[in-house]
Amino acid sequence: MHNIEKRKYERVSLPGQSGPYIEDAAGKRLGALRVIGQGGLFCECDPKTYRAGEIVLLRIVDPSEGIERSVSCEVRYTEDKGIGFAFEDLGPDSAVEIGVIIGKYYSAGKK
Repeated sequence: MHNIEKRKYERVSLPGQSGPYIEDAAGKRLGALRVIGQGGLFCECDPKTYRAGEIVLLRIVDPSEGIERSVSCEVRYTEDKGIGFAFEDLGPDSAVEIGVIIGKYYSAGKK
């Protein structure tokens, strides 16, 4: 039985020492950004922070790129190491900044 990949967008994994992280709407740091794509992200954080199906406002912060972008996300799943989120409705500015992060780590992973 093949595991069928349902995602529409390529995802990139970020190395453990990378700088990007996720904050909640109040500015509290949730955890490290571990995987990102145009469709969503995975945050290494306490999986009990949110429940699947919740719509939450998150802020993606990448200090090295000067990015601080708030995005509305749906909690898709939780696992031991964190939470997977799907972006609700990325505007053009958000998509560009997420693309910058993806490009930075995509090219780094291909060397």
